[in-house]
Amino acid sequence: MDWLDKLKNFPELVQEEPRYGYLVVAGLLFVWLIGVICGWKWTYSRPGSPGGNFWMNLLGPKTFRFWLGVILTVAIGLALYLFSVTGK
Repeated sequence: MDWLDKLKNFPELVQEEPRYGYLVVAGLLFVWLIGVICGWKWTYSRPGSPGGNFWMNLLGPKTFRFWLGVILTVAIGLALYLFSVTGK
């Protein structure tokens, strides 16, 4: 299984080429974005965060999810941009 060998060598690849960390960040943010789009409550509900609860109570859950999705999309774009720029 060639893909399994590549997956096992991924930590060494990240150590040799740290820019691949941006892809990991973009992947994690993408999973978070999918959760926000699907309405998974754990992705946007913050029981212990006064700041997050303030914005959720002020905007409402749907609007808060929308703006969180916008912020996540910008962050994913930034991570992919940094990945492409640092490769030169």
